[in-house]
Amino acid sequence: MATKLTPVRPSQEQRSDATRERLIKATIDCIAEKGYAGTATAEINERAGVSSGARVHHFRTKLDLVIAAAAYTYEQATEDSVAAAASPAARSDPLPAFVQDTYRFYTGPRYLVQHELVNAARTTEELSKAIRPIADAFRHKVNSAWLAAFKSAGHSQGWSERAMELTVVMVRGLALGSFLRGRDRDAAVLRLWKEVMARFPDEGRRPGR
Repeated sequence: MATKLTPVRPSQEQRSDATRERLIKATIDCIAEKGYAGTATAEINERAGVSSGARVHHFRTKLDLVIAAAAYTYEQATEDSVAAAASPAARSDPLPAFVQDTYRFYTGPRYLVQHELVNAARTTEELSKAIRPIADAFRHKVNSAWLAAFKSAGHSQGWSERAMELTVVMVRGLALGSFLRGRDRDAAVLRLWKEVMARFPDEGRRPGR
């Protein structure tokens, strides 16, 4: 006779974590669709399927929700970029891989939310103070991972840092413009950028790489 298994109920901590994650993801969706100003806690509650009281248990204010949402998007983006930097392709030929990863980040839905919050932070001091260290930590971890990839390919640190900074500035501008005009020309622009960068070889690159 087969033994009947009793379903294992999630613990209180697991249920609490699940509720928290639903609230964060609902906040991200609201910001992406309606912007920071149009995001309301009542709609977040509805999307997450929780009561106002349950939400307050985790996040007292809209600002608390928004800060948690920003941290979540940056954490996810960090994981993706660090993984990309550790790939064999990145360690072999890092510049095109870095261009691709940078474009993926700035054209993705996470950056759309982050950009909205950065704009809102310009006139919201509490939001600015909270988001700046989160964004700085993201950039530090991602840059460190990619510098390791460039070093693995034999590039000098100075050239790598300049190549990364220029690429971020160019791709960020391209991506923001594409939100308005569409992405039809982006691939051609990225190819041109790689050609431009190829004209400035790394004089400090180790021989044999």
